[in-house]
Formats: sequence, C-alpha cells, structure tokens
Amino acid sequence: MNQIIEVNIADVLLRLEAKIDKLEDKIDNLANQVNEVKINVAKLDEKIIGVDKRLGNLEFVARSIAGGVIIALLLAFARYLFPNVTL
Repeated sequence: MNQIIEVNIADVLLRLEAKIDKLEDKIDNLANQVNEVKINVAKLDEKIIGVDKRLGNLEFVARSIAGGVIIALLLAFARYLFPNVTL
C-alpha cells in the first residue's frame, strides 16, 4: 500500500526559485514603500517644527496683548476708584 511518487528535482527547484523571486520582488517593493514613508515623516517633522516656531511667536504676542489689556483694566479700575489722583 505504499505509493511511490516520482518528482523531478529540477522542476521542484524551478518552482522554488520562482517563488523566491516573487518574494524578493515583494520585499523590494516593501523596502521602497518604507523609504517613502520615512521621507514623508521627515518632511512632516520639518513642517511641525516650523509650525511650532510660529505658534511660539503667536503665544508670545497673545500673552503680551493679554498683559496689556489686564494692565489697562487695572489702571481704569484705579482711575474709577480714585478719580482725583493723577498718574
């Protein structure tokens, strides 16, 4: 009841080589995609740094304006409480 299977080794090797070639192509494709993603991440990093610098400048301006408004309100309140005092 033992079955004998005859297979040509050359055919098996050819099929294995074909499959290995397909896998190598897929790996190359994936490597290219990973490189593209790395490049895109680097570009986004640069943009984020630029936006962060601009945001820092805006925060400084906003703080300065808010401080000026608070000081103006305090001076107006002091003028309201003490109308005869000159500043």
